Amino acid sequence: MKWSIIGSGGFVASRHFKAIKEIGDKVILTCDIDETKLADFRSYEVMMQSEKWKEVGGVAICAPNNWHYQMCEAIKDKIVICEKPLTLSSKEALKLPDNVFTVLQLRYHPEVIRLKNELKGKHKVDLVVKVKRDKSYWNSWKGQKVLSGGIIFNLGIHYFDLLIYLFGDDYKVYKHSQSDNKAKGRIKFKNADVNYYLEIMPNDNGQDRYLEIDGEKISLSKQDNLSFEDLHTKVYQDLLKGGGVQPKEAVKSIKLVEKLK
Repeated sequence: MKWSIIGSGGFVASRHFKAIKEIGDKVILTCDIDETKLADFRSYEVMMQSEKWKEVGGVAICAPNNWHYQMCEAIKDKIVICEKPLTLSSKEALKLPDNVFTVLQLRYHPEVIRLKNELKGKHKVDLVVKVKRDKSYWNSWKGQKVLSGGIIFNLGIHYFDLLIYLFGDDYKVYKHSQSDNKAKGRIKFKNADVNYYLEIMPNDNGQDRYLEIDGEKISLSKQDNLSFEDLHTKVYQDLLKGGGVQPKEAVKSIKLVEKLK
């Protein structure tokens, strides 16, 4: 298949380039509004009018979060893989068709797959996510809540989706508090009582991402970005097999974040 990448100049886009190459496909069109980035087009709308667009079978969207819905909705006749969060509202997510998929790569983490197969009964769970972000993060769109959704959308959506994936979407939020760089609270699922703590730090002292389930600590990553776990290729491979996370599934964690907000 031939692909286009929107937001092709960013760090996450590099993971999509790599994954597309590893599944034997090819990127033939790129788009990025940053004039310092090498791209075929500055506007995705103009790109969609090009002759080469007709050859494209799949589109990867790596643009700022607030653009996701508009871009996904505009692409009707191709496979769309959109970075998380799929949208910044559940109403928007529910409007999207089944040609759209989102990247929630923790579902493909080996430890998560193991837990999914092994977990039974009720559990006491602690979720801890502490990652480094420098000034460039806060100075970019990611540091602007209206564009990124803030810490619980831009960072937390991975982990709230993970909790729903493991424990279901029957839950009650007992408490939640947050600032620009921290969020913590408690969610009680049918079979799990979860305390969560998210923090964006200025350095990598104590950086970690893990679940602790009934005293067993399960590391998800010690890197400052989940992309280093190289799970994007598994996302694409699953899509080729007829799988993937569609809007009706992705909306579950979006609804949870809306309740926390």
